[in-house]
Amino acid sequence: MALPQIAAAEFPEKPVTLVVWSGAGGTLDTYGRKLAELLEREGGWTVKVDNRPGGSGAVGLSQIVTQPADGYSILVLTGTLTFGIAQGLIPFKLEDLRLLRAMQSEPSSLAVAKDSPLQSVDDFVAYMKENPNGLKVGGHSSGGFHQYMLYQMMQQGGFESGWIPHDASGKVTLALLGDHIDAAMMTPSTGLSQVQSGDFRLLGVTTAERSPFLPDAPTFKEQGYDIEGAIWRGIAVKAGTPDDVVASIQTAIDKVTASEEWKTFQQEQFQDSPNWGEAEFTERTRKDLEAQAEFLKSAGFLQ
Repeated sequence: MALPQIAAAEFPEKPVTLVVWSGAGGTLDTYGRKLAELLEREGGWTVKVDNRPGGSGAVGLSQIVTQPADGYSILVLTGTLTFGIAQGLIPFKLEDLRLLRAMQSEPSSLAVAKDSPLQSVDDFVAYMKENPNGLKVGGHSSGGFHQYMLYQMMQQGGFESGWIPHDASGKVTLALLGDHIDAAMMTPSTGLSQVQSGDFRLLGVTTAERSPFLPDAPTFKEQGYDIEGAIWRGIAVKAGTPDDVVASIQTAIDKVTASEEWKTFQQEQFQDSPNWGEAEFTERTRKDLEAQAEFLKSAGFLQ
């Protein structure tokens, strides 16, 4: 009976790989790399970061499920997981993973470059009503969280818009900076330095009330649009990973989230800290999958 405890105490006995399912330079990658750094510093681990973008997360998830269920490959993922599964873009089920911890959460926002004539959500909606598909709008992933927020705006504002998907949030920033898109639905931290410098203007944010991180950015709600939502980021391992190994991972994550450096990082990145454990994380994600499948059907993404 003592053997599992000994094994848990010794985990990890070799380097651990954090598989980030998006490209380098984006918000998820920034989170994954800070997590790797603090797992080494606070937990004493040796950690490698492996970026596996593509397939709306399917490439990264595939990398996890083809490895042994031993905790040495940990997936760094976002709430677009459920959108991808619902659409069939991710050919796996929630049951293929153990969802261990949600560590970050932040809203979407409608962002434009500083030289855009658009000053509010109403300006954007009015332009799109007069010029259907008249603006190039993009964001991370196809049929995911950010496009879901745009869809709600379309429904409430009565306009049409296309969508230009990007496989990494960092590419959304570059596209908006380079005038390849006219507006983006994105997490504020996607263009953190541009938001802070004023190069990007946030026309609306999907929080219930103004964010303490973004006191000058108006919410959609205060502009008359009933749009609210947030995207989580967290970690998962392959289903079947032993409980003792999971416990060791959770202990290491506790050390990370208790550190002052993590708290400072969260503040600097404009991130809320849901800190959902496995049970709550799993239940919330199951409910998200059900609700988002209904949205995707109503929006015509699914037959």
